[in-house]
Formats: sequence, structure tokens, C-alpha cells
Amino acid sequence: MEKEPTRPLDDDHDLLNFDETGDRLRAEIAAVEASLAALAATEDADAGERRAAAEARLTALRAALARNSRNAAARPGETGFLTYVPPGRADPPSDGTAAPPEE
Repeated sequence: MEKEPTRPLDDDHDLLNFDETGDRLRAEIAAVEASLAALAATEDADAGERRAAAEARLTALRAALARNSRNAAARPGETGFLTYVPPGRADPPSDGTAAPPEE
């Protein structure tokens, strides 16, 4: 697997959007698939164990990509920050105004 280029510590303060996350997940899936293909041609004693670990990682990455795609399709940022309602809270007013403060 190819090592990700190092970045300055102060360069990672931004949040990933759904497109960036999806791109990174697809790149990592391709890398793990390439690793699995290389392991298939290997006769190492621990190749089976590494193959199982890579397959588990591939399954997790594909599940993460599916979640990311579902969340992106929901377009959560389209309505703006002030109408965001955390899970377990009442829906925002339908007129688009900010929700009243809780008492």
C-alpha cells in the first residue's frame, strides 16, 4: 500500500465534505483491492491472515462509502446551519426561521 504524503500539522484543520470523503474512500478501496490482488499471488505463510485483514478492511471501507453516499444524497447542508436539528430534537419551524430556545 502506498503511504499517504505527510502534511504539516497545521494543514488539517478543515473538515472534509462528502465529495472529498468519497474520493478518499474510493482511493483507499482501490489500494486495498490492489493489495488483495498482490496477496493472491503470494505464497507467504501469513498471506492468509493478511488477506483476511485486508478483506475485512475492504468490507468496512465499502460500508463507509455507502454511508457517505447516502448522507451526501440527503444534502444536509442545503438548508443552512440555522435550520440544523440535532438527532433527538424537535423539527425546526417550517417557515425557515430559527427554532425557539429550549426552556
